[in-house]
Amino acid sequence: MRNLFILSMIALMLGSCVSQRKYDELLATNKSLESRVDRLEQVKQAYDKLVVDHEALQSERDRLVREKSELERRANNLRENLDKLNVEYESLLSQNEVLLASATEERQALVEELGRKENEIAQKERSLERLQRDLDEKEKDLNKLQASLEEREARINELNDQINAQRDILDNVMAGIEQALMGFSDADLTVTQKDGRVYISLSQQLLFEVGSDRIDAKGRDAINKLAEVLNVNPDIAITVEGHTDSDGSAERNWDLSVSRATSVVKILTRAGVDPIRITASGRALYDPVAPNDSPENKALNRRTEIILSPDLSKLFELVQRD
Repeated sequence: MRNLFILSMIALMLGSCVSQRKYDELLATNKSLESRVDRLEQVKQAYDKLVVDHEALQSERDRLVREKSELERRANNLRENLDKLNVEYESLLSQNEVLLASATEERQALVEELGRKENEIAQKERSLERLQRDLDEKEKDLNKLQASLEEREARINELNDQINAQRDILDNVMAGIEQALMGFSDADLTVTQKDGRVYISLSQQLLFEVGSDRIDAKGRDAINKLAEVLNVNPDIAITVEGHTDSDGSAERNWDLSVSRATSVVKILTRAGVDPIRITASGRALYDPVAPNDSPENKALNRRTEIILSPDLSKLFELVQRD
C-alpha cells in the first residue's frame, strides 16, 4: 500500500495535476499513518522479545534448580560419610584405650589407622565446605534469576493488561457504533475490526450525490450518531479517508476524495469531536476494495472510511522502560 501511495504521488507530480500544497498535505498524512503502523509493530516486537527473554530466564532458573538439587544430594552423601567416619573414629579411639597395654606393633598400627582416618575426615570436611560454598553461590544466582524472572513476568502481565484494556475499549466502541447505526443497511455502511482498529465504511450512496462532496441529510444523521459514540471515548484517534472508483481523471479523484473526507471531518467537529484527534486524507482510486471492472464493484470502491485507533502511549512507556 505504501509503495502504491508513493507511486501515485510521483505520477501526480510528473503530470503537474495536483497543487504542491495538497501533495504536501497528503504526504504528511501518509507519514502519520506509517508512523502509527510502525509504532504498533514496535509494540508487538517489544512484547515478543519480552516473552522470549522470559522463556530464556525460566529455562536458566530450571537449570540452576537442578544444579542446586544435585549439590544438595552430594552434600548429604558427604555428611553421611562423615558421620560414618566419625563413628569409626570413635570406635577406634575406644579400641585404642583398650589396647594401650598391647604389643607395640599392634599399638603403632592402630595409631597409624587413626591418623589415616583423621586425614580422611579432614579431606571430607574440606570437600563438604567447598560444596557448601558452591551451593551458596548457586542459591544467590537462583535468587537473582528469580527476581529478574518475576520482574519480566510483571512487565509482560502489565503489557497484557494494557493490550486487553485497549481491546476492551475498541470492543465497547464497536458495540456502541453498531448500536448507534443500527437503522442503516449493510449496503450503506459496515463496521469491522481488524489489526487492533475499528473500520467504519460509509458508501457514497449514504453520504454524497455523484461527483459531489456535499453530505445529504441521511449521511449527516449517520455521522452525528457516530460522533456521539466518539465523544464518550476521547482516547480514540480518528482517521477519515476518502476513496473513489477509477472513473474520471486521477486529479479529479484526488480532489474529490480529499474534499469528501474534509466534509465528514467538519460534521464530526461540529458535533463536538476534538479536531486534534482527527486526521483527514484522500486516497482517490488507489486503495480499492474490489476491482473497478463492474458497476457493482465501482460502487463498493466509492466510499468514505472512518478508522478508529486506540491510544498507544501507555504501551510505549512500558516498552521503553528500563
